[in-house]
Amino acid sequence: MKIITLFTASALLLAFATGARADSSTGTVGVTLTLTNGCLINNNETGSGINFGTLDFGTQAATFGVLTRQTNSFTVKCNTTNYTVKVTGSQNTSKPATTAGITGTAARYLVNTTDTTQGVAYSLFDSSAMSKEIENGTALQPVSSADSTDTYALWGRIQGNSTLVAAGTYTDTVQISVDY
Repeated sequence: MKIITLFTASALLLAFATGARADSSTGTVGVTLTLTNGCLINNNETGSGINFGTLDFGTQAATFGVLTRQTNSFTVKCNTTNYTVKVTGSQNTSKPATTAGITGTAARYLVNTTDTTQGVAYSLFDSSAMSKEIENGTALQPVSSADSTDTYALWGRIQGNSTLVAAGTYTDTVQISVDY
């Protein structure tokens, strides 16, 4: 009886070992990636609302003759060399009723934050030489390039004193685009 039980147990184990095997199915998974052109601006991915820096003329007495300042520089690195950086406009392009300074080729005004009828005209330039005023839509040239990264800056100038307008804080916002 022990031999029959041992034989039956062995047969059952052999049946499970060879008969318990299931069929299998095979297939594939498609893997894909689509890359589009892109840029890093100040090492951040592009989009809207990018802070390109500040042009701060500081605190001045209204009797100044000429003020010049440079923006913080900003960097652009794109995966294509076919891109442009340009000033596309300014928030304050309409001349306020009382305006100090000389209006440049592109009308830009710093406007008093408490009395918008008062403004100070200013101009933007592409280099510290102040030889080429930046017009809206004109491509900017980098001030330096290294390791596929271009560095840009803007220079601002106010000519003529501001004794015609009231003391206060004057602001504007300049729009810049990177097209790629």
